[in-house]
Amino acid sequence: MMKILLILLLVSQLTWAQTVPDYAKEIRWAEQVEEGIMEGDVVWLKANNHEFMSIFTPSESNTQKTAIIVHGLGVHADWSQVVQPLRTALTQQGFNTLSIQMPVLKNGVESEGYAPLFNAVDKRIAAAVEYLQSQDLEPDALIAHSLGSVMSVHYLANNPQAFKRFVGVGMPDMTVKYLAKINIPMLDLHGTKDIQSVLHSVKGRAKAAKLNADYLQMQVDADHFFDEKDALLINKVGAWLK
Repeated sequence: MMKILLILLLVSQLTWAQTVPDYAKEIRWAEQVEEGIMEGDVVWLKANNHEFMSIFTPSESNTQKTAIIVHGLGVHADWSQVVQPLRTALTQQGFNTLSIQMPVLKNGVESEGYAPLFNAVDKRIAAAVEYLQSQDLEPDALIAHSLGSVMSVHYLANNPQAFKRFVGVGMPDMTVKYLAKINIPMLDLHGTKDIQSVLHSVKGRAKAAKLNADYLQMQVDADHFFDEKDALLINKVGAWLK
């Protein structure tokens, strides 16, 4: 029995050690974004000995406040759903935005398969913070969607950080185990037609965050990607940040 347990542990450790981002896919995403970007500028940052893409979009007002935006499963920093609407619209509401490329894996890997990458993710978020501070900008808010919200709460729960508030859009059940360690103001925003891992963990997320006096859970008439509901998304997030 002990041999079996040791073998299973070894296999588990090897799996985690061998999980590396698909950097070739990231490069393809970056090329696509650079060709089609309409607002903002691509900025290359570095973490884990690899460069990764980010998009900086300056505010229409003179401000240091900046929101870092983290995308969801397997996509990129200018994804048309949730990410692009927020990164561009918040510049009209007193924020610069920096949307950062998260590690991606091959097609078909589910959210749980990304867990071995979370420490590498932490370093990307930290690199984004360091970049903003080097530009005399303030990393005021962290805003994330879906798997990006899991990555973001992992960072917030396990690292010293400078963020003043956090917005999680469509936070799935994987976020629950991290929420109790986060005490900055938090908006937990999800849709009435959201995916099951979000809807089934509504009570679990609220319970985990019960000691955070500035935790707000909000449900709106939308699906997981806020299809045809960009204005609603922008309105709710923008109003809470104000």
